[in-house]
Amino acid sequence: MKDIELLQYVHETAEMGILGLQDIVGQVQTAKLKKSLQGQISEYQTIASEAAKLLQAKGTAPKDPSLMARLSSEVMSTMQTLADSSDSKIAEMTIKGNNMGITKGLKHLHDYEGNDRQVRSLAEKLLSTEQANVEQMKPFL
Repeated sequence: MKDIELLQYVHETAEMGILGLQDIVGQVQTAKLKKSLQGQISEYQTIASEAAKLLQAKGTAPKDPSLMARLSSEVMSTMQTLADSSDSKIAEMTIKGNNMGITKGLKHLHDYEGNDRQVRSLAEKLLSTEQANVEQMKPFL
């Protein structure tokens, strides 16, 4: 995996995190959980922005998640919260999404062949953000 590939992964993952959280934050019933999710959205926005800047500096435009991925995320969120939109269910969904990101992120970091410290650092920042998000959601289960 090269610099551009890893940066595109980081950008798309952060964008999917933003979209996924925005899909559910309106259904949150408590202020504390809503504040946590909004903080996570903000962190993902920072990471997506940093990835976009690094991609542009390397002469490449950042790619957004595909329409299919966005629609799939929205439909899944809607379906899963139709019957149960409790804080516990939303925390569970958030944890599952972050765990998928952690697994893929670790694989991509292990496959990364580049030596750009900024690229690796940003991918590691995404990974640590997802790990922190999991811990942040545990009390809501």
